[in-house]
Amino acid sequence: MANWKYNAIQDLQEYPSIKDSLVSIPEEIKAIEIDMQVVKGVSYDKTPVSGGASGREDRLIDYIDRKGRLQENYKAAELRVRRIERGLNCLTEKERKVLERFFINREYGHIDRLCDDLGYEKSAVYKLKDTALKKFTLSMFGVVDL
Repeated sequence: MANWKYNAIQDLQEYPSIKDSLVSIPEEIKAIEIDMQVVKGVSYDKTPVSGGASGREDRLIDYIDRKGRLQENYKAAELRVRRIERGLNCLTEKERKVLERFFINREYGHIDRLCDDLGYEKSAVYKLKDTALKKFTLSMFGVVDL
């Protein structure tokens, strides 16, 4: 299988999870911010800790690191969702239905159901899937004609 096909299929299969992450990542960032406030608010005496930084500083640095990484992940997920949706939005209703049933919301018997819904033979459904996958991939990156 060509790399572009593999990548397109992976994008479609991961699309629901990536969209979910756009909700879960901000929730995790909020939780970290609350935890950071608790750590900042902890009082401690001025006695130096032998061997370097205090556990409080380590926790704070860990929270800063986790928050930064989550923010980067959010931006990457947001860009990927926009790219996938751009590809999906360029498809016809039939093409989108085929890709959704093959890759996004795949269920047992999806091919037979597609044949019934579209009135196509299996070979025509597979051909439509291949055409839609190519169109999806080209549309994701803004390529209209080759």
